Amino acid sequence: MKKLNHPVTLFAAIEESQHEALRYIAYKEKKSIAEIVREALENYLKDVSKKYLIPAGKA
Repeated sequence: MKKLNHPVTLFAAIEESQHEALRYIAYKEKKSIAEIVREALENYLKDVSKKYLIPAGKA
């Protein structure tokens, strides 16, 4: 598990089916749901930052 430098708690309501998928993926990959969500968010931000030209270090 990666040690976070400046953690921020994020509360988000998701669909039950999304939660079940995350639980299953986390179990199969032996990771926490938080790790899976952080990876997904990182990939999304990399993609979107090209569109919006988010400054380095902001995404």
